[in-house]
Amino acid sequence: MAEEKRWFEKHAPEMAEAYWNYYDIVEGETSVDKLTKALIALAVVITRRCQHCTEYRIKAALAAGATKQQISEVIMQTAIVSGGVELFWAKDVYDKYLG
Repeated sequence: MAEEKRWFEKHAPEMAEAYWNYYDIVEGETSVDKLTKALIALAVVITRRCQHCTEYRIKAALAAGATKQQISEVIMQTAIVSGGVELFWAKDVYDKYLG
Protein backbone atom coordinates (compact mmCIF):
# COMPACT_ATOMS: atom_id res chain seq x y z
CA MET A 1 0.00 0.00 0.00
CA ALA A 2 1.45 3.34 -1.03
CA GLU A 3 1.90 5.99 1.63
CA GLU A 4 -0.60 8.84 1.32
CA LYS A 5 0.94 12.14 0.30
CA ARG A 6 1.30 14.84 2.91
CA TRP A 7 -0.58 18.11 2.41
CA PHE A 8 2.50 19.97 1.18
CA GLU A 9 3.38 17.17 -1.24
CA LYS A 10 -0.11 17.45 -2.76
CA HIS A 11 -0.23 21.23 -3.02
CA ALA A 12 3.41 22.17 -3.62
CA PRO A 13 4.92 19.05 -5.22
CA GLU A 14 8.05 20.68 -6.66
CA MET A 15 8.91 22.35 -3.36
CA ALA A 16 8.16 19.13 -1.50
CA GLU A 17 10.51 17.23 -3.77
CA ALA A 18 13.23 19.82 -3.17
CA TYR A 19 12.60 19.61 0.58
CA TRP A 20 12.95 15.81 0.59
CA ASN A 21 16.11 15.98 -1.54
CA TYR A 22 17.61 18.44 0.93
CA TYR A 23 16.45 16.30 3.85
CA ASP A 24 18.11 13.22 2.38
CA ILE A 25 21.39 15.07 1.83
CA VAL A 26 21.48 16.54 5.35
CA GLU A 27 20.46 13.26 7.01
CA GLY A 28 22.87 11.26 4.84
CA GLU A 29 26.60 10.72 5.08
CA THR A 30 28.37 13.99 5.89
CA SER A 31 31.24 15.06 8.12
CA VAL A 32 28.89 15.00 11.13
CA ASP A 33 28.27 11.45 12.32
CA LYS A 34 24.78 9.97 12.56
CA LEU A 35 24.73 9.90 16.37
CA THR A 36 25.63 13.58 16.67
CA LYS A 37 22.99 14.48 14.08
CA ALA A 38 20.40 12.41 15.92
CA LEU A 39 21.13 14.10 19.26
CA ILE A 40 21.08 17.59 17.71
CA ALA A 41 17.76 16.81 16.02
CA LEU A 42 16.34 15.57 19.32
CA ALA A 43 17.30 18.80 21.07
CA VAL A 44 15.67 20.86 18.33
CA VAL A 45 12.36 18.99 18.35
CA ILE A 46 12.20 19.22 22.14
CA THR A 47 12.51 23.01 21.95
CA ARG A 48 9.80 23.07 19.26
CA ARG A 49 7.57 20.93 21.52
CA CYS A 50 6.52 18.40 18.92
CA GLN A 51 5.42 15.15 20.60
CA HIS A 52 5.42 13.11 17.39
CA CYS A 53 8.81 14.51 16.36
CA THR A 54 10.27 13.82 19.81
CA GLU A 55 9.19 10.18 19.67
CA TYR A 56 10.57 9.83 16.15
CA ARG A 57 13.88 11.46 17.07
CA ILE A 58 14.31 9.40 20.26
CA LYS A 59 13.86 6.24 18.18
CA ALA A 60 16.31 7.58 15.59
CA ALA A 61 18.85 8.40 18.30
CA LEU A 62 18.56 4.87 19.72
CA ALA A 63 18.96 3.42 16.22
CA ALA A 64 22.07 5.59 15.74
CA GLY A 65 23.57 4.08 18.89
CA ALA A 66 22.62 6.59 21.59
CA THR A 67 22.31 5.27 25.10
CA LYS A 68 19.38 6.05 27.37
CA GLN A 69 21.79 8.11 29.48
CA GLN A 70 22.91 10.17 26.47
CA ILE A 71 19.31 10.83 25.47
CA SER A 72 18.43 11.80 29.04
CA GLU A 73 21.41 14.16 29.20
CA VAL A 74 20.43 15.76 25.89
CA ILE A 75 16.92 16.33 27.24
CA MET A 76 18.36 17.90 30.41
CA GLN A 77 20.83 20.03 28.40
CA THR A 78 17.99 21.20 26.19
CA ALA A 79 15.92 22.11 29.25
CA ILE A 80 18.71 24.10 30.90
CA VAL A 81 19.67 25.99 27.74
CA SER A 82 16.01 26.67 26.88
CA GLY A 83 15.38 27.92 30.42
CA GLY A 84 18.36 30.25 30.19
CA VAL A 85 17.11 31.60 26.89
CA GLU A 86 13.73 32.30 28.48
CA LEU A 87 15.40 34.17 31.34
CA PHE A 88 17.62 36.34 29.15
CA TRP A 89 15.92 36.74 25.74
CA ALA A 90 14.26 40.05 26.55
CA LYS A 91 16.62 41.40 29.20
CA ASP A 92 16.54 44.98 27.91
CA VAL A 93 12.74 45.09 27.93
CA TYR A 94 12.58 43.56 31.40
CA ASP A 95 15.16 46.03 32.70
CA LYS A 96 13.31 48.95 31.11
CA TYR A 97 10.00 48.16 32.80
CA LEU A 98 11.01 46.23 35.89
CA GLY A 99 14.28 48.00 36.66
